[in-house]
Amino acid sequence: MRERLAVGFGELVLEKDLPSELEGCRSLMAVGDMVSFTLLDNGIRPDLVIYDLKTERRPYASLAAKLDEMDGVSAKVSNPAGQITTELVREIALALERNVPTKLLVEGEEDLAALVCAAMAPPGSCLMYGVPGKGMALLRIDQDVSGQARSMIYSMEELN
Repeated sequence: MRERLAVGFGELVLEKDLPSELEGCRSLMAVGDMVSFTLLDNGIRPDLVIYDLKTERRPYASLAAKLDEMDGVSAKVSNPAGQITTELVREIALALERNVPTKLLVEGEEDLAALVCAAMAPPGSCLMYGVPGKGMALLRIDQDVSGQARSMIYSMEELN
């Protein structure tokens, strides 16, 4: 399953094409520090930013200043690498219900949060996430995408 997740579902998007590619998105979720920084640096304010202040497992402080300039609710969850915790799912659900942006700091790893967002976000939402070594991907959420994401989550091995 790791290979399937690494490929992703979305389409790669160039930074210069962000404004046109994001047209029609009812809401925007950003998962990952570089993606979030790039969006904010281009004046695009996501409704949900999920980050860990690391990029490729190295500290990445540049995002912090951009997030300080962004209005919204700040939250923090713990989510170990390779896992999806109940705490992460609950906070994403709350963020999707809010009428204000949410900045969600993940202590641990935020990569699988994209899968949770794809499974839970309403149709018409857009998800931007990083594809290591390739760039940024945009995924438009519809019933099919949500179903595929839920199926992948349900098929993951549960560790005790």
